[in-house]
Amino acid sequence: MIAVLKLGGGAGNDHTAALRNLADRIHSGERWVLVHGASAAADALAEQIGYPARALTTPGGHSSRYTDARTLEIFCMAAASTNQQMVAALDALGVRAAGLAGPNVIRAARKTAIRAVRDGRQVLIRDDYTGSITGVDARLLSALLEAGITPVVAPVALGAEGERLNVDGDLAAAAIARALEAETLLILSNIPGLLRDVHDPSSLVRSFYLSELPHYESLAAGRMKKKLLAAERAGAGRFILSDSRITQPVDSALAGAGTHIQTRILNGHFND
Repeated sequence: MIAVLKLGGGAGNDHTAALRNLADRIHSGERWVLVHGASAAADALAEQIGYPARALTTPGGHSSRYTDARTLEIFCMAAASTNQQMVAALDALGVRAAGLAGPNVIRAARKTAIRAVRDGRQVLIRDDYTGSITGVDARLLSALLEAGITPVVAPVALGAEGERLNVDGDLAAAAIARALEAETLLILSNIPGLLRDVHDPSSLVRSFYLSELPHYESLAAGRMKKKLLAAERAGAGRFILSDSRITQPVDSALAGAGTHIQTRILNGHFND
């Protein structure tokens, strides 16, 4: 069976603990695809270069990186560096991994006009290089997994005109989970999960069924909106949002930590 792990790229995520825990599970015989973000690395690189990152917020409240041509170059550099670091870390832990930092796994359609809110007014953004995911090369990922190699995928996609596109990492992980018919999609980030009160970690929503998602969407703001959208699109039997900053974050999440969104009855190794 196959599972997908998305490691958040925002500030405050603990990749070291998650990668060590992931390696242990791979050594036990499990097969995982690792998808990672690169937002903090891209922000830091943008500051160094003198071209600070900017954000877009849609009328519906979804937030994303404003990716003009210069920002795309910066993001792709940061994503490649992050990808290489994760592959090297897994290799040091005895895991054979293949870095897929280029637009060779994910396909997307460029968003030619994005409706965003600026200073309280709706505007159309036409110079953005982000994409809506249209497909995943499941054959490549499956071939690597069959060979005992863990794919490490960056959120960079190929557009219809051969252009590189920035895509949302959570939605990329969801598309991969669906394409591979993964049992579990686990997203680890710098928050405990879906909270009823964003200022109170004890207000964690522990579990619900995907059919109940409309009842919980009002709790989501900012990046959490994309994570719940990923749950809707993943098609995995189990979707988990959990904290990367805890001890053994993968084991803890699979054992019940975080927010679990169940989509169907599971059988097999990942139904802990």
